[in-house]
Amino acid sequence: MAHINWLSVIVAALVYFFFGSLWYQALFSKIWARESGIKMDNPPKGAAMMKMMLKSFLGNLLAVIALAFLLHYAQGGDLMRSAKIGAVAGFGVAGGTLWVNYNWHGKSMLLWWIDTGYATIGLALAGMVISMMA
Repeated sequence: MAHINWLSVIVAALVYFFFGSLWYQALFSKIWARESGIKMDNPPKGAAMMKMMLKSFLGNLLAVIALAFLLHYAQGGDLMRSAKIGAVAGFGVAGGTLWVNYNWHGKSMLLWWIDTGYATIGLALAGMVISMMA
């Protein structure tokens, strides 16, 4: 664990988290809400919203910690190599897991593409941050 730059992990997790705001609010909010079955007319407020955001950040942090270890085991690399490893982790690992879950929960392929796209691009960005801070 001593070979992981923990500051880069925190920064990368924050980038991934804030990218989620752009992805889910600015780009896909209506489609994502519809496909998720979420009613946007009464979103959580106050402490309930903070709890949801904290849990989301912790999920991002977990993914970025795993990515940092993958990058370490792959002996790091330049910006693009780190971005590609992040993208592969997002698409292959997160996307594959989402595929199985969405299959059993009857979720749409459109929702899968939105959520997998977020993981793919978000972890590519996280890989770039980790690489830049190495």
